[in-house]
Amino acid sequence: MVGVLHQGWIRPEMYKTLFEMQTDKRFDVTIYFSNIRPSENNRNFLVQKALEEGYDYLLNIDHDTVPLKNLLDLVGLKKDVIGGAFPAWNTVDPNYPLYFIAMDRAEDGYREHKEKVGLQEVDAVGSGGMLLSRAVMEAVKEPFLRKWKDGFAITGLDFFFCEKAKDLGFKVFCHYDYPCSHYKDLDLLQVLKFKQNG
Repeated sequence: MVGVLHQGWIRPEMYKTLFEMQTDKRFDVTIYFSNIRPSENNRNFLVQKALEEGYDYLLNIDHDTVPLKNLLDLVGLKKDVIGGAFPAWNTVDPNYPLYFIAMDRAEDGYREHKEKVGLQEVDAVGSGGMLLSRAVMEAVKEPFLRKWKDGFAITGLDFFFCEKAKDLGFKVFCHYDYPCSHYKDLDLLQVLKFKQNG
């Protein structure tokens, strides 16, 4: 099952990717477009639907994340949790503006995984291009939630999911040979200011 999570729009570039997945003869693929709010409910709904309807794998793809290769190839690796490599914009540290959402645990949270080549075991991947096996969906109760402390979300729903999966003995991977575009709206004036200050 491929779940496309959106809030009313998806990147037009994604249609080619979805067509390739829908016509992939290796698998019986069903694509669901889900726009439930908030995003936790959207992800949990898709996990519940995949389990109820008997799917072996659930591939989550966010509306703004476009795989450049067919992520269904990753099914053949038979991993518990695996993600494609896609970048994010760091709003906290201006000295480190872009990074891949494939992380290792650190004393103060998470740090980007260092080796960015091929298949890598990591501690967490982003949920925007995440493939889940049935076994991990069955085992992780209340799968997609944020971890809160003193009224603040201290761990995002994707990293917290990976923490819970790893606590149950599952492994998490990122495959850097399967990059994904991650589209965001940018104010070009701010980009210019960033460039001039950098």
